[in-house]
Amino acid sequence: MINIKIQRQKDKIIYFEIEGHADFSEYGEDVICAAVSSAGQITVNGLIETLELKKKLKFTEEDGYIVCDLKNSRLTDDELEKADILVESMYSYLKEVAKSYSDFVKLKEIKK
Repeated sequence: MINIKIQRQKDKIIYFEIEGHADFSEYGEDVICAAVSSAGQITVNGLIETLELKKKLKFTEEDGYIVCDLKNSRLTDDELEKADILVESMYSYLKEVAKSYSDFVKLKEIKK
């Protein structure tokens, strides 16, 4: 099971965590794992490369685990606004994946 945790503060995503494996099919051939992992990695890579936030962003990427903590990163308001576009795009996609494959992906949203 892939567990996705999204934390919001004032309608903005401030933290996301993606953990686990879907076990939809064999390791290396699991399209659900690939879809979810790709969305998370593309988002973190966009924050690092496109927005050039590598030195400021608190994140971890490991096998079966991605976490990004925007709240505790040292980002300006402008950087947070730009980051929000990428993160909301990821959320929109992952919400649909979780809806379509609810036996394999759980998405939990926490509002603070």
